[in-house]
Amino acid sequence: MKTQLQKFACPVARYHGVKDPFSLEFNTHLQSFAHQVSLLACLHTGGKLSTQETYQQLLTLWDELQPYLSLIADGEQNSMFAQSPLALSDFLGDRLSSAFDAD
Repeated sequence: MKTQLQKFACPVARYHGVKDPFSLEFNTHLQSFAHQVSLLACLHTGGKLSTQETYQQLLTLWDELQPYLSLIADGEQNSMFAQSPLALSDFLGDRLSSAFDAD
């Protein structure tokens, strides 16, 4: 059972999508990923994390989410996830690093 502080600090939204085990598991990991990304953004904005440290942690979080993408990938969507695991990270990395170059 979660305490009030845990519920406040790490909220979990109710899932309203298709109620199959794969979607539910993916949603759980996606919410955790989104929450951690939000925390990283706040820490970076507040000057508590450097740009490079934030970038590395974002890539680590993305790599941790990758296995769960296959739970929901099918048909047309599967082609995007069938690429090299680094392909999307490289794409995001280019966009993120260009955004961070201003620092």
